[in-house]
Amino acid sequence: METVDVQKEVLEEVELLGRTGYFTELRVDKETVPEGMHCYELRHGDDDGFPVSVEESVRVNYFGAVLLAEALELGNEKALQFGYEDFGYTGEQMYLSQVIGGQEPDEFKDGKALAEFFKETFPMTEEEAQKLIGYMEGHEYLLGRMDGEMHRGDLCYVQGKVHWEPYTIDDAVDAVTEWNYDLILEAEAALSNAKDSIDFANKKSYLDTLREDEKILDKMFDRTTHGKAIEAIAVSITEAFIEDISRGGDIDAAVRNLTDQIKEGVDQQPDVSTAVKKNGGKSR
Repeated sequence: METVDVQKEVLEEVELLGRTGYFTELRVDKETVPEGMHCYELRHGDDDGFPVSVEESVRVNYFGAVLLAEALELGNEKALQFGYEDFGYTGEQMYLSQVIGGQEPDEFKDGKALAEFFKETFPMTEEEAQKLIGYMEGHEYLLGRMDGEMHRGDLCYVQGKVHWEPYTIDDAVDAVTEWNYDLILEAEAALSNAKDSIDFANKKSYLDTLREDEKILDKMFDRTTHGKAIEAIAVSITEAFIEDISRGGDIDAAVRNLTDQIKEGVDQQPDVSTAVKKNGGKSR
């Protein structure tokens, strides 16, 4: 039976029988549970989407494992039954190290640090990395690292506290691309309503800066898994169109077929920002 090192997994915070716990649907290697934490297993009933008991060990109808700082009194049955009101998700996610040691990700202070962190998996220049950090900070987010993974910190989630969650570089680039796109639309609208020549010049300068950012972000997006997937769809559609024409088929029919495939290709695009989908894989 395959088990995981619980200290390497992202856990979901739950409320169980009035206690705060940390849940995973995977089976936990009990040897990886740190001192001071207690690991129990949950069993589901007829409704496999909800647990009905917490036990020392569950083989059949396994729902998941939960770690608690406080030991439970399971009694002679080595199990406690509970109802719907006794179990629920809080919506928080974290590594166990954040729970037991108060550890939080180390914030990337500048583009150099972020670029260095991703030099093997997602190479980028310091300028590109700084764009990501700058846009994130402009939208009240931080980027940091912990246990070899990148995290995003939300400054507005809870007042006076940074809420950290695991975050991928692909999602970071996609989010920043969307924000840049939205800002360009706003800047274009503002430029058309400039009050005077000075106001126009200031707004035009700001718009030009955003468009320069757009060029940088487009190149970054092309290197993400999202960008590569969209590129593969585009290549497939183009090759099909060329094949239609080379076979001597009707041009109008080939164009109609191309249009249908483009529509289908848009539906097949990965879950990326609206800006990217609307513009065939680019932010504009």
